[in-house]
Order: sequence, then C-alpha cells, then structure tokens
Amino acid sequence: MKTYRIAFTYASPFNPQYGGVERVTDLLCRELVSRGHRVFYLHHRNPELYGSFLPPAEVSFCPNADYNAEENVFFYHRFLRENGVDFVINQAGNFGDSRLYLNVEKSASGFPKTISVLHANPGLNYEHLNKELLRLRNNALSEKSKLLARWLLFPYLKSLYLERRIQHFQELCRKTDCIALLSPSHIAELARLGVDLETSPLIRPIPDPCSYRVEARSAEKKKRLLFVGRLDAGQKAPERLAPIWRRLCRRFPDWELVVVGDGRDRAALERKLRRLPRVIFVGRQDPAKYYESAPIFCMTSNYEGFGMVLTEAMAFGCVPLAFDSFPSLRDIVDEGRDGFIIPPFDIDTYAEQCAFLMENENIRSVMAAAAGKKSGKFQIEGIVDRWEALFSELASPSLGQNQS
Repeated sequence: MKTYRIAFTYASPFNPQYGGVERVTDLLCRELVSRGHRVFYLHHRNPELYGSFLPPAEVSFCPNADYNAEENVFFYHRFLRENGVDFVINQAGNFGDSRLYLNVEKSASGFPKTISVLHANPGLNYEHLNKELLRLRNNALSEKSKLLARWLLFPYLKSLYLERRIQHFQELCRKTDCIALLSPSHIAELARLGVDLETSPLIRPIPDPCSYRVEARSAEKKKRLLFVGRLDAGQKAPERLAPIWRRLCRRFPDWELVVVGDGRDRAALERKLRRLPRVIFVGRQDPAKYYESAPIFCMTSNYEGFGMVLTEAMAFGCVPLAFDSFPSLRDIVDEGRDGFIIPPFDIDTYAEQCAFLMENENIRSVMAAAAGKKSGKFQIEGIVDRWEALFSELASPSLGQNQS
C-alpha cells in the first residue's frame, strides 16, 4: 500500500478525552502511523485542551482563533505546501468553520485532495429540532418569554434551519473532493438537502471505529444501568434518565444508575435525579471500567451521527438501548438480538425494556454475547482498510462518479 501525508483538521485539539470526533481521530491516526503514513494535526483554537496529552501526530495551530481571519488562509496554504500534504481530512464537514480547511490550493497534479467528514446526520437535529428549541432551559421569567416566542416562531425557525443546511452543502460540494459519511443511510439525507448525487463529489460511507478491542472479558457484571456521554440536553438529552430511573429504582432496589461524563447541563441533571436513590455521578473519565462492570447501557439522545458509545459498550458485552431517532442506529443494533431500539421518545417502553433485561439474566447474557460479536464489525483495522481504499480511489487518475 502506498503511504501518504495526511492532515486532520478541526477547530479544537484531538484530545480523546473531550469527545467522539477526538477519539475517532486519535484511533485513526495511530493506526495510519503504524502503517507508515505521515500524519499532521491542524487547529485554530484552544491549544490548552491538549494539556499533558501527547498526540500521535505533529500538531500545528493557525495564528488566529477566528477561522475567518485572512492570516489563517496564508498560514494554511503554507502549511500544506511545506508538509507536502496529500490528503486533508476535514473533520468538521458538517459545520461552517470548516470553510477555512476547504480553502486548498491544488498543485498541478490535483493534490491535496480534501475529504470532508460528516460526524453527524447531514441534517443534524432537523428532524427533532423541537426537542432542542421547545424546552424550558431554566426557570427565569425571561426564559419563559423566550420559550413562548420560540413556540410561535417554530415553523419559521425550522424552515430557516433547513435553508441554512442546504446552503452549507452547496458550498461544501463546490470545495471538497469527497464527502465521507458515517452510514449509508445518510446518503438519502444528503439528497433531501439538495445534493445532486449524480454530479456531487465522491460520496463514501465509512463508520467510526470502536475505541476498544473485542475480546473475552471475565469481569463480573454489577446490577447497574450505565450512561456515558456529554451532559448536554440539546443533543444527548440525559434528563430522560430521570423519568426512566423513576420507573425502575423502587422496582429494582438492588440496581444503581451510573452517569459517566460532564457538560453544561450536569447541574440540571443532578437536580432532576437528586431525590431518586442510588444514582452515581463520576464525571468525565475513561469509561472502560464502567462498560466492563455494567450489563445495560442507556442512550437517550435526540440525535446522533453514529453513536460510538454504543459500539464501545457492546465491545464489553453491555447491552444497549437507544431511541430510534437517528438512522445509523440500525447499522449498529439489531432490534431484540443485541440491543433494543425504542420508539422516540417513549419513556414507558424504554423503562419496560430495561426492566425486561434486568429481570432476565439468561436472555441478557445471550444478547451481551451477540453485542460483543457485532462490535467486531467496527474494529480499527477494518475501518482503516476502508480509509486506505478511499485514498487510493481519490489518487487514481481514472476517478469516476460517486456511486457509493
């Protein structure tokens, strides 16, 4: 396999402790480096987020935290030339601040090639925008007035949201060589957003890799429901844990709920759960030991791009439950075989399916084994094989149309 010089770009550092995109990039980079590729990281803000973490690539920062700054463009062009970059992997393909990293000066040979990765549904939370906008964020009188305004303006706000997504993809298609999706199911969403699949850049679905190896695990499972994720009501909606756990905590007095993660809505979530027994908040940390000890994993999100935490949990034989609110869920979970897919956002059904697993250890064990096997589809070696195939395809002088 030919080796390449690859630049991963994103606004903030690729410290795997800070989120899914960061963990994915760290995994991909380490495997690419092990295969002989030269990898660079480039950002335009928050250098302090690397902290003591030692990244596996050479790291550079643009001179200005504002991605629109003209000096960043000059810096970026020089960065690409001096490092002889073959491929730019724009990890913020769904967002406007990736505009800087789409501004590529190509050589006579057509390089660097730009791959824009959509780490979410192309429409983001359009389908469930009401769950984010039409909620009371605090009890202040001003917020109640704002909520009323959002209710009245919601049809307009939703149409404006869609219009902006369409404009984003019009620009993206003009400036990128390939759009990398997390799921084949996202292709139809691109078409709905006005992307002409016949004339668009190359489109290829490549899922996120699982962060952990699939292997036999001997740790004894505790009676524990587990949540892992950013405590952000807009996307992850962890507040749904409160009514779910309220239906379960007294029915199953020897079980506990463990919440791994942090975020802007942690205090609000703690208030919602404070009167319920056996709830443990452990903050942001490596979730491996919690996956290891938990038999049931709870995802509550309004939407996801892929949901890496699902494959992570499944690698440890932790049976997942998630709302059917994002299309790639069905790439990961086979309903009733290795997890449960719950109609959005049916709290009663969610709690009953949890109860079913809590009461039936034998069925839970069978599903856990199937979950572990399924997560093997997302191991890093196979995912990087697909990335290398994409590099070869883009480098081919006979590059054809973008049928995926």
